[in-house]
Amino acid sequence: MTRNIVKIRPLEPADGAQAVQVFFDAIHRGTADVYSAEQRQAWAGTSPDTDGWRNRFVGVQGFAAETAGQLVGFMTIDETGYIDLAFVSPDAMGQGIGRKLYDAVEDRARAFGVKHATTQASKKARPFFERMGWSVDCAQTVEKGGVTLTNYKMSKALS
Repeated sequence: MTRNIVKIRPLEPADGAQAVQVFFDAIHRGTADVYSAEQRQAWAGTSPDTDGWRNRFVGVQGFAAETAGQLVGFMTIDETGYIDLAFVSPDAMGQGIGRKLYDAVEDRARAFGVKHATTQASKKARPFFERMGWSVDCAQTVEKGGVTLTNYKMSKALS
């Protein structure tokens, strides 16, 4: 099987339209092994919220991954070192895309002068962040639409 060339580039406001589909698919298909259907629906809704994501990346720092001109993943970081969004299309998982996005985000954090990066990782994302050298600070329960989900506050010291 031939892998497509992955291009990592800065995230742009116009990426919201494609990113909403990546987000929706990553949650509904990509986390089906760790979250129930009810939890996935509470998290991502029953269909992609295109209007809600139209301006989601205005003023947001991060990176997009493209193959053949199609957005297949994205990751955001702010100037405090907080990674808010980190999603890869289930169809593109296992190709190193998350790692490439993460490397770009960590480089950006260092450029910001961040010494301690943080995130709230899903059950699915936790092993990925652990492979990147992150530690679990604590498990937590969050509520979305009256449904509870477990995620993890995680952190990593940057030198």
